[in-house]
Amino acid sequence: MNKKLLLGMFAAAGMLFATSCSNDELDVVQSGDEAQVTFSLAAEGGIATRAISDGKSANLLYYAIFDANKQLITTINGSTNGLLTKSDAFPNGSKQDAVEVTLAKGQEYTAVFWAQDANCTAYTVTAETDGLKVAVDYDGDNNDETRDAFFKAETFKVTGNTEIDVVLKRPFAQINVGVTEADWEAAVESGIEITESKVVIKNAATSINLLDGTVSGKEEVTYDFATIPAKFATAETLEVDVNRDGTIQDDEKYKYLSMSYILTDNDAERTTLEADGLQFTFSPENGEDIVFDEGLHAVPVQRNWRTNILGKILTGDIQFNIEIDQRFDDNYNLMYPDKDDNSTAVFNVTNATELQTALNNATDGAVIYFTNDITGDVTATQKPNVKVSILGQGYSFKGVITVDGKSATYTTAGLTIKDVVFDAQTISADACINLGKSGDNNTRYTCNVTVENCTFDVDNAVGIKSYTGGDKNLTITGCTATANAHSLVQVAGIDGILIENSTIKSVRGMNFNSSTNVTVDNCLVDVQKYAVRFGASSGGSGETEVYTIKNSSLKSVNVDDDAVIVLRGTADNSTLTIENTTIEGTKQIENTATNATVIIDIDGVPTVNSTTGLATVVAKGYTNINLVDGTYDMTKLTAIAGKTLTFVGAGENTIFDYSSQTYNEYVSGGNGTFVFKNMTIQRSTETFAGMAHTASTSYENCTITGTYYVYETTAKFTDCKFNVTGDFYNCWLYGTSSATYENCEFNCSGKSIYVDGNGETGIDLTTNTCVFNDDGGVENKAAIETGNTYGKRYSLTIINTTVKGFSKTEAKSPAVEGAELGTNVWGNKNYMTKDKLSVTIDGTKVY
Repeated sequence: MNKKLLLGMFAAAGMLFATSCSNDELDVVQSGDEAQVTFSLAAEGGIATRAISDGKSANLLYYAIFDANKQLITTINGSTNGLLTKSDAFPNGSKQDAVEVTLAKGQEYTAVFWAQDANCTAYTVTAETDGLKVAVDYDGDNNDETRDAFFKAETFKVTGNTEIDVVLKRPFAQINVGVTEADWEAAVESGIEITESKVVIKNAATSINLLDGTVSGKEEVTYDFATIPAKFATAETLEVDVNRDGTIQDDEKYKYLSMSYILTDNDAERTTLEADGLQFTFSPENGEDIVFDEGLHAVPVQRNWRTNILGKILTGDIQFNIEIDQRFDDNYNLMYPDKDDNSTAVFNVTNATELQTALNNATDGAVIYFTNDITGDVTATQKPNVKVSILGQGYSFKGVITVDGKSATYTTAGLTIKDVVFDAQTISADACINLGKSGDNNTRYTCNVTVENCTFDVDNAVGIKSYTGGDKNLTITGCTATANAHSLVQVAGIDGILIENSTIKSVRGMNFNSSTNVTVDNCLVDVQKYAVRFGASSGGSGETEVYTIKNSSLKSVNVDDDAVIVLRGTADNSTLTIENTTIEGTKQIENTATNATVIIDIDGVPTVNSTTGLATVVAKGYTNINLVDGTYDMTKLTAIAGKTLTFVGAGENTIFDYSSQTYNEYVSGGNGTFVFKNMTIQRSTETFAGMAHTASTSYENCTITGTYYVYETTAKFTDCKFNVTGDFYNCWLYGTSSATYENCEFNCSGKSIYVDGNGETGIDLTTNTCVFNDDGGVENKAAIETGNTYGKRYSLTIINTTVKGFSKTEAKSPAVEGAELGTNVWGNKNYMTKDKLSVTIDGTKVY
């Protein structure tokens, strides 16, 4: 492709940048093959009341453009080997600016942006063939806000002048430490007033390719002593919405002791710092340094997230809580309550006993935090109008959590279990999280259970299991089942299941017995046995259940001959829709459930396996439909009038069956347009049966049995085979104006095509490179016969046609002067005159 680009426009802004326009003019004249592309850049912002992380320090912009193959384009005007730079960007901290570029239409590009503080020397930005790269130099002081920076890679296709909004995010995790006002004052009263802080962080990445977001390198970072944010010329306060009421109260303002940035891995994954991976040192104006590293194990960090460490750190017993928040304008870090009577609805627990006490005392909105690994079993008993959250913060739970629904279906109850690692060697039940208790019907009917960002790594144990059925609304999001696990989920009788954004590498994947309204979305499944299974193996006919799998990857090595997807037993009468999903395995789908429908949608084109599925996708508005082998009762597909539909089969064993129709019984096309490919069309031999009153039909590579009544305005048959036996025609042209047969084969007992209709303007018939075979069962018939004209005109065009057998047509009307009966190729049994019948063979008009 032509990589020469003309300098045009990118609009870039820092954090919370508004969409902007630029008055800069293009320095070249655009041609009709080029278009102006405007990028309005915005970065997710910080706390509105704070100066730290407000994005206003970004005043230097780097950017580069890459082609569709992700190769750097080096010929942009004003660039240095492909790197474009704008100094004095975002003037006066406005967080708005603009640059322009003119690009070739019809091409795909990726624009990559990096915005930083010009005073920061920690970053080296280079445009390389395979990406815009930033190397990070960690030498420097702690609490350096100039290290804040933003990036984004935006892929787009140029179709014309356009403006594209782009949100920039930080490639860093920010790690903060704050202490309570009481802790600060107690330290000051004891003669210790912290003025500087230092931090050591292990295993920080040292470079990032902004094109794809990948990082590389590993380094132990030491940010040296520097003034703490609380002692800045304009003192900074670490504000944390402890009670999550959307406001910052006085007791939610912490003395800001440390702020550091480190480069972390892709923002879709969270990294946990190792046990000795983090150490803070606080230096007082007088006295000895205070080293803080106790309890700092499994500290989570993530790109563009903030990890806040809060508590009583400077004096007495160390009490703190660690959690990360995704946006810098949202915090969920909480202190230990003084008692367990739920006066604050916040609990920090250190063992299973405390966890059980917190669950027992929880009222609506209660949040329970792990502060370390926990071992033991607990029961969460649901209560009406009470929703409770258990936040593991990445800590381990070696035990079983049982959810007790009290056999009451409390639809206003709810339980969220988040950020917990289940990794015991053995547990006391089949599953880590149990909805109800095995053998105890008094614990059934749980409601609104959410399991989020949890890892299940217990040997041969299920992640989440329902024992009793009757549960409602189970959500599993962002979870992982490791290769040690039995499966992620084994449930029965649940109404409403969503499993999303999860990775499943267990022996088995997910099993849904007699459950409905099941959705699996954006999941990666790579298992030994079945990836997804629907229906219990026994228990009678199932209800009409609905399942959806979308945006996922399903893979199985098919151990024990399990298919990747299984429908069985009580999945009878269900409908499974598969959208934008890859399926890998030697046996992909096994469907032994009676009348179960499978609809596979790839790139907007569904594949179905039943008449019900076919009717479903037509009703949903799909226009292109693929079909697997099987028989489809087309007499039931009646809601097609006026539609434009294309049906593509898998071959001759894909059968569209109209054979049960009787005289004048047909499906109305309602002036619609229809295409049929790669299938068998079974018609009856009854008069005027089949499908009628369509504007247009087209058949490609189809086998058509019985008598096809051509009752459409225009009809075309390409590479088709027609089979009929007995005293019946292959095709009877009745209500059509034009019928064309190309490269078709007709097999019959002596009656092939009959032109005898009431088309509005007569009938034009064309056969091109066709073969007519007569097995001799019916005598005195030509391959193509004409009948009553109903006062209309017939035109026969016969090209390169082979006729085997047949004979001159037997007259059915008295001879007419000047009229001819024809030959074995064409027959004029009613002695139509030449003003009504025209016959041309291989370019020569013979009648």
